[in-house]
Amino acid sequence: MNKSPIPFYDLYGEAFIRQEPNLVHVEDIAYRSRGLGWEIAPHRHNRLSQVVVVFDNHWSVELDDTSHQLSGNWLVLIPAGVVHSFHFAPNTQGFVLSINDALVSGKQGDETQPLADLVWQAQAVQFKDQQQIKRFCTYINLLQHELNADELAQNMAVSQLVQLILLTILRQQRLEAMKVSSVSRESTVLLNFRALIEQHYNQHLAVKDYAAHLHISVSKLNRLCQTLLNNSPKAIIHQRLVIEAKRRLIYTKQSVEEIAEELGFSDPAYFSRFFKQLVGTTAGCFRQQGNINE
Repeated sequence: MNKSPIPFYDLYGEAFIRQEPNLVHVEDIAYRSRGLGWEIAPHRHNRLSQVVVVFDNHWSVELDDTSHQLSGNWLVLIPAGVVHSFHFAPNTQGFVLSINDALVSGKQGDETQPLADLVWQAQAVQFKDQQQIKRFCTYINLLQHELNADELAQNMAVSQLVQLILLTILRQQRLEAMKVSSVSRESTVLLNFRALIEQHYNQHLAVKDYAAHLHISVSKLNRLCQTLLNNSPKAIIHQRLVIEAKRRLIYTKQSVEEIAEELGFSDPAYFSRFFKQLVGTTAGCFRQQGNINE
């Protein structure tokens, strides 16, 4: 019996040789700018949106009729159709990420649909957190590798990395919006409160200790949490303890007593009562429901 030949596809159905160019492209700023005296004349792209990122340097960008003089770590979003030009300092470190409009608009289906909340308009966004910059550069380096390497399921990897890059930009936009909002001071206090909880949740600090770290009164911390989070500071601290306990019950084989000790409970019985009161079931039953050891 004759059998039809089996096509040579990889595990995820991609062709042996790519049939179409990728919907994204990454290049270093120096690649194109060095030969042009670090000046890019006004131009626009009909079907490409771009993210231009410069680290630790001075540069200027014209976006339609708006001029930006930037210094430090900035990214600039350039939607398709926006006229733009650049002046970079010699030997500027950075890159240009070009994204086909089909990817930005989500026309390639759910797998490549970008984050809906990202504001795609001509704007400059500053990076102020070094860890965020480090993560962002890691995503870009991985994307460059995927675009140039011959690896399994390249389309999937490229799509996921673009999503992480867009998510990082969205986070920066949200932080900037928070700073200029009417509750920016209050939001900053709550973000610092969350960071402190992350550092100290297993030390069982009192609410007054957190307030002291934040240089505010206990009553103000209570008011901010109730108004903006609809919860008390104590309940929020307990939520962090509970989520850590759940993680360990699901993903480790530590005993309940070991988990209690690592979370700062000197009395395992008190931890058991604490967990049941907040979760509605015992730690042992919660672990059994997760079937982690079966």
